[in-house]
Amino acid sequence: MERISGPYKGYFIAAYTVEAGPTFVGYAKVCLQEPESVWSTNSVEKLTSASGCKSELDALLAAEQKARHAIAEISPGWDTTSVPGALN
Repeated sequence: MERISGPYKGYFIAAYTVEAGPTFVGYAKVCLQEPESVWSTNSVEKLTSASGCKSELDALLAAEQKARHAIAEISPGWDTTSVPGALN
């Protein structure tokens, strides 16, 4: 499952899930511009949800929530040209 959402405070979130045995893991990429796909993005940050989600939707939502939280923590005046890892 994959989805592009946003903008959220000017950023887009490209999220997708990966099956891990009987559970799922969600991943999210925070992007400055709306990507055409979750696979071809110029992301500023890559995030992983907690593993062990029971459904793809739960994993996707967890990854998007983590990305939104990271975006919300960005200080005003943050330089968007910073190196990756700036959202940690």
